[in-house]
Amino acid sequence: MRKRMTALVLTLCLVLSGCALKREKEDVSLLGRAAKLGEELVLLTVDGREIPAWRYLYWLAFTCDQIREKYKDSGLTLDWESPVTGGTLADYAKDQALANTALYATVENWAVRYGCVLSEAERAALTKTWEEQSAIHGGEEMYLKELADLGLDRLRSEELSEVGMLYAKLYQLCLTEGSELSGLLDQVDSLTVNRILISAGEDREAAREKAAEVFSRLNGAEDPEAAFPALAAEGDDGAGPRTLLPGDGTLPKALEEAAKALEEGQYSGIVESEEGFSILQRLATEGEALAGEAFDRLLQAAAEGALVQTTPAYDLLDAAVFDEALAKLRQEK
Repeated sequence: MRKRMTALVLTLCLVLSGCALKREKEDVSLLGRAAKLGEELVLLTVDGREIPAWRYLYWLAFTCDQIREKYKDSGLTLDWESPVTGGTLADYAKDQALANTALYATVENWAVRYGCVLSEAERAALTKTWEEQSAIHGGEEMYLKELADLGLDRLRSEELSEVGMLYAKLYQLCLTEGSELSGLLDQVDSLTVNRILISAGEDREAAREKAAEVFSRLNGAEDPEAAFPALAAEGDDGAGPRTLLPGDGTLPKALEEAAKALEEGQYSGIVESEEGFSILQRLATEGEALAGEAFDRLLQAAAEGALVQTTPAYDLLDAAVFDEALAKLRQEK
């Protein structure tokens, strides 16, 4: 099944919770120093919501660290000027950080729109989580030092954690019958499918023959509907059942159109695409897990469609220069 990326991103900061404390104005994190920016400076807006520089820099550092780690694991030399789709690797890092920033801001905007606020009990849970994480990291002082590498203090980590909790409240509201959000999923023209995939690989004709063999096994099964998941598990698509939104790119267009033509429970013939040969089964879109996936897609689509306005300071920010400066500052600590 397609991983719920929105949920995963939002829960990254749930362990960074803490109590709101006053921050000394002269304190500047490593991220602010690396970017040479005032951290409370409004760097961009998302549907009118002002985003301070520290929030974006947090995600930029997070993205750069991920890229560095991937290059290290693969044994490749990191070159921020390497060309990728849409620009350079540095441009990609900026775009990814912007996408995460917009996602968090969209959750907050939705929370305001649908009246989601944290209760006293939920805020108390943030304090408890802070205490637990401090203990795990060797005490509050050590934990704060680790957070400092991320450009965070207790106040900022709590702010990010609150967004994760608001996301959870929005999702529950979406599942609550009669709520303002409850009809949202019903308005989504979604379909849920499972797929048997035989990748083309280096020998497309051999793959075609294998797909025909699998299709014959499916048709010859005593209960094809029950046999489908087992055959899918043997194939090259390990994602399992997934809920699609029209045009979301989860499947090639030809496969999406083939899936739309099916009735619930029905499976297709062999559908050829660039990646190989697929047999699709349409499933009923139901259950909390599938609802959660559809909700994530809606939220992601809202974030991607948000009006993002950047400032000159953002436009001048160079991810490569920032990453190199941050690495140097971390070494000097």
